[in-house]
Amino acid sequence: MKPLSIYASCTMAPRWVERFGNEYTFEFRDWWATKTLLPKAEFIPKLAGRHILITEFDEVDRDVIEASPDLFMIADCRSGTVNIDKDAATEHGVIVTNTPGRNAEAVADLTVALMVMISRKLLRGINTLYSGGWVEAGFEQTYLNHMGLELPGKTVGLIGMGFVGQRTAHRLRGFDMHVLGYDPYVKQEAVSDLGVTMVDMDTLLAEADYVSLHVPVLPSTRGMFGAREFGLMKPSAFFINTARAALVDEAAMVDALTDGKIAGAALDVFHTEPLPSDYPLLKLPNVIALPHLGGATFEVADHHAQIAYESIQGFLSGSPINVQNPDALAAATEKMRSVVGS
Repeated sequence: MKPLSIYASCTMAPRWVERFGNEYTFEFRDWWATKTLLPKAEFIPKLAGRHILITEFDEVDRDVIEASPDLFMIADCRSGTVNIDKDAATEHGVIVTNTPGRNAEAVADLTVALMVMISRKLLRGINTLYSGGWVEAGFEQTYLNHMGLELPGKTVGLIGMGFVGQRTAHRLRGFDMHVLGYDPYVKQEAVSDLGVTMVDMDTLLAEADYVSLHVPVLPSTRGMFGAREFGLMKPSAFFINTARAALVDEAAMVDALTDGKIAGAALDVFHTEPLPSDYPLLKLPNVIALPHLGGATFEVADHHAQIAYESIQGFLSGSPINVQNPDALAAATEKMRSVVGS
């Protein structure tokens, strides 16, 4: 039996670095500190003799997996595992796990913040102050130009009632808002305690003053929000997307914003990232845009390390969780037992 060896190339809160270091042969490379990922020629040697890789943004392709015969698990510190070649991992007896909900609190915070910002025209107010417009227009005219909306009594429609949708709903209860939810995989009883009323998609779009997306990109959801959906929204309603740009037909969204079919949009994700400052969408006066900051909190590094640790412990104890390629379980378990014993 060999000591279990782990290489981690991710962000990780200090308490988890210490815990992994106490329990395993462990090497940690913090890309927050280095600001870079290792090129493949340097990354592959780091995996020599390693049994588990904890990663976040490394491109773990077929070459990397085939060059790492001792590897039997990749714990990816992301909700989606787009940086891992799961087919190659399965072929070589390597399970891949993810960290669902790692940024749920962060994205829920940002979603509510964007609702407040777009309702109270805060970005416009900030720009007015810093550009000298307050002095130029005077107090009274500036006050009238920035009249906004209060959240209590308004209706929010959350499309997707998974981790982020539920945490957002939890926060909105404090604003005395009516919360509608749509998710074909979530039943009413699962969210009743959050004050959410589950409805069909068309009802949500017709009744909501704010429509917020919290859906993963799947073949069934890609481009799910287009001209028809924007057309069903109230002209006074706001659209918020802190999920994924691929869910939305961007041209249809621009048309809805420019033609007054909806009141405005608050966006954290885009089809082109990084987004150039001269991008046409950014010229629209009823748009608030952020540079994909949904998960940018220090706490996320703690959350995903904990979930990765639990995934590793679950697999080692015979109760795997968060596995993204279950076809690899039998082969990965056999490889694992050769290391840690049965």
